[in-house]
Amino acid sequence: MNQDYLDMARQVLDRLVVDCNNVPCGRVDDLAIEGNPGTELKISGILIGVGPASNRLPELARVIVQKVFGKRRVTVPWSEVTVITDHIKLKSKASDLGLDETRSVAFKIISSLPGAWKK
Repeated sequence: MNQDYLDMARQVLDRLVVDCNNVPCGRVDDLAIEGNPGTELKISGILIGVGPASNRLPELARVIVQKVFGKRRVTVPWSEVTVITDHIKLKSKASDLGLDETRSVAFKIISSLPGAWKK
C-alpha cells in the first residue's frame, strides 16, 4: 500500500474487508498503531472481530454482545492490504489469516435460522 495521504477514519475504519478471492472477511473495527510520543506513528495492522467493535458499546450492551459472540479479534498486518476503495482488499485468503467467517459464532447462529444462507 503506497499512498501519500490516507484519512484512516474515513477511508479505512468500518470498511468491509475482502480477501484475494473477494470473500468478505468482516469489517475494520480498529487499527494497530506503533510509535512513541514525539515520534512518527505507523499503522502496523487492522483489527477485525467482535472484540474491538464491542469495546465502543455502552457497558450493558458490551457485556451482552461479548457473552453471545465472544471477544474474538484478529490482527491483520498492514502489509496484507493491497487496495483501499469502498472496501479493503487483502493479499491472502481469509482462511490463511484466521478470518474464516464460517468458524464464527455469529455465522453458526445465523446459519441455524430457517432459510439463512440457503441456495
